This record gives sequence, C-alpha cells and structure tokens, in this order.
Amino acid sequence: MPEAWETFYLMVGSSAGALIGLLFVVITLTGEIDPTKITLAQSTFMSPTVFHFVTVLIISSAAVVTILPVPAMALAIAVPAVIGTLKSLAAFLRLSSGRLAATHWTDYVYYGVLPTIGHLWLVLAAWAVWQGVGWAAYSVAAGAMALLLLGIRDAWDLATWLVHSKKG
Repeated sequence: MPEAWETFYLMVGSSAGALIGLLFVVITLTGEIDPTKITLAQSTFMSPTVFHFVTVLIISSAAVVTILPVPAMALAIAVPAVIGTLKSLAAFLRLSSGRLAATHWTDYVYYGVLPTIGHLWLVLAAWAVWQGVGWAAYSVAAGAMALLLLGIRDAWDLATWLVHSKKG
C-alpha cells in the first residue's frame, strides 16, 4: 500500500484489535445464559463478528509493512476475505434455515447480507491490488472501513442482546 495510507491502517488496525479484546469481555456476559441457546448463536453472531475485526487487523498489518510484495499484499487481503465470505454465508444460511431464530429482520442483513458483500468487495479489491489498478488502495480502505463499522454495529447488538438475555 502507498505510504500515504499508513496512518489510516494504523488507526483502523488498532481499533480492530481493541474491539477484538472488548468482544472477549462481552463473551463473559454469556455465563448466565442457557448453554444450548448460546452454542449455535455464537457461531452465527459472535464468531463472524470477531472475524470481521480479524480481517481488518490482518489487512492493516499487511498494509503497514514497508516492503511487502504486491502478490503478498493481495493474498493478505484475499485469504481472510474468502474465509469471511464463507462465514457470512454460513451465518445467513443458519438464520434462514430456522434452526436459530433471528430476533429481528435486520439480523439477516447485518449478520448475513452486508458482511458477505463486504468480504466479496475485499476479494475484488485483492484482485485490483494484484493487477495494480489505480483504485485498488481506495477499494481496500473502503472494504476495511465497512467491515470495521459493521463489526462495531454487530458487537453493540450482541452486547445489548446478551445483557437482556441474562437469567434473573
């Protein structure tokens, strides 16, 4: 990535790292909730949200490496983006199958549709980086920021749901 993006990726990456840590705190809120209720919910809601932040962290880490070859940068974007696409599609399918009840219709959008679009966007951005397309840097930044903001929204949603779902 161009050196002009270094500050952006330092801010975005450190934010993603901090938010991963905060999600570990949120997980402690699940201690009083029925374990059978939590298991499927974690793989549908929590794990993909953590992975959004992990994707941003990986991309940001790769972007600030000063001598990273273009193919390695494209790979650092593409691999988590492909995995994230699969995780997001799996979450959407779990919600759609009825095995896990969505608490609101927006769950389909924020935990399935938008993350899938965000990760697919990054797959396209990885291709653009590989090809040396002029808009590649902007596309990667937009995809990383979209996943960061989506992760923040989903983490907030999870925290409020967990607080309201506690026994007692």
